[in-house]
Amino acid sequence: MASVPNSGSALPPPPPVWDARPPETAVRYAGFWLRLVAWIVDMIALAIVWQIVSLVFPPLPVPPPTGADASLLWQYWLDSLSPDKMIASTLICWAYFALQESSSAQATIGKRLLGIRVSTENGSRLSLGAASIRAWPLYLNSAGWILGSLGGLVAFLAIVACVSVAFSSRKQGLHDKMAGAVLTRR
Repeated sequence: MASVPNSGSALPPPPPVWDARPPETAVRYAGFWLRLVAWIVDMIALAIVWQIVSLVFPPLPVPPPTGADASLLWQYWLDSLSPDKMIASTLICWAYFALQESSSAQATIGKRLLGIRVSTENGSRLSLGAASIRAWPLYLNSAGWILGSLGGLVAFLAIVACVSVAFSSRKQGLHDKMAGAVLTRR
C-alpha cells in the first residue's frame, strides 16, 4: 500500500497564483489636442474677464479703417495697443494661469473641465515661480507687443514652445520642461 501523508502535519500553503497588490497604472499625459481645447475654454474665460476690465479703459478714438489693406489694419491694431492695456492684459493673463496652476486645484478652468492636472515631475503642486515660468508663452506674448516688433518674436517662440507638446513622449512643451511640469489626465 502506498503511504498516506500524515494528516496531522502542517503543510505550507501553496504559493499564490496572482499578486494581490493593485496594478501600477500608467501615467496618462495630457496631449496637444486636449490641451488646445482647454486653452480655448480658458481664452473664453479670459475674454469675459477682459471685457469687464476693459470698461475702465477709454475707447479707441477712431474706428478701424474700412477697405484698407492688411498693412494699414496691422498698423491700426498696433496703435490700439496702448501700454496700459498691454500691462493690464499681461497681468490678468499671468494671474489667471499662474495662480490657478499653483493653487490646490492645480489647473485652470479649462483644464479642470477636461480633467487635466498640472504638477511637478513627482506629482506635487507647482510653486508660483514654476507656474509663472510654465505660463510665459501666454502672458509674455502680451508684454512683447509693448515693445513693438518684439511681440512677433515672442509670439513665434510661444507657438514653438506649445507645439513641441505634440512631439514629446511625455507631452511636455518647452515651457513645461523649463518649469519641471507635467500635465496628466485624471
